[in-house]
Amino acid sequence: MKRKKIMLIFLIAIVVLLAISLIIYLITNNNDNKNDYITDAIKIKEEYEELNEKKNDNGYIYPKVSLKKNNPFVYATAKEVINTLENGTGLIYLGFPDCPWCRNAINVLQYVNTDKILYLNMTEQRDNYELVNGSLTKTKEGTNEYYELLELLDPILTDYKIGDTKVGEKRIYVPLVIGVKDGEIVGYHADTVELPNGQTPYDLLTNEEQNKLKLIYDEINAKATGDTCGLEEDQGC
Repeated sequence: MKRKKIMLIFLIAIVVLLAISLIIYLITNNNDNKNDYITDAIKIKEEYEELNEKKNDNGYIYPKVSLKKNNPFVYATAKEVINTLENGTGLIYLGFPDCPWCRNAINVLQYVNTDKILYLNMTEQRDNYELVNGSLTKTKEGTNEYYELLELLDPILTDYKIGDTKVGEKRIYVPLVIGVKDGEIVGYHADTVELPNGQTPYDLLTNEEQNKLKLIYDEINAKATGDTCGLEEDQGC
């Protein structure tokens, strides 16, 4: 009898341990699955909104970014952007979170009627030049893909200048939104909109300015994808 009791207790202990192990496994696996399902849209939202209400090194407060959870942005490598420029169709957005113009741009660009906008963070892509003791000096080398992008985008880029000194190459200034159709650039827009005196890039665009920028982006999207929804005020979709 005593032996049966010991066996029963032993079996109950094993069952309890197995149950606890199963619960721990399910919780851990569930958390892993949740992490797997964090989309690019959410990551990009967090990437930009992380700087909300923060100041840069010069004391300016970053413009507030409010992105939808289901925004159309997806991360792209420089190679993927190059492939799209050479052979693809769609919208490309080049920028980075601590660029005030980019922050104003992405607030508006998210509402363009498209399911996908390729996003390339340009922070580590570009080269940099500085005037050191009056001499033009390269302080950071660009990636190989960056120089490929310079060649592909040459017709729509402006000269790279440090003050009044020309570097001798073009520059991918951001934000830059590009519409591509079958490997051909059909539209693009740099910067945001012209700002009146007293308004800085660190100020949020007014509703009127946002609407003006949205129309520009809509036109680029229409040329790239053929979607004209929203371009005519009196015309429904």
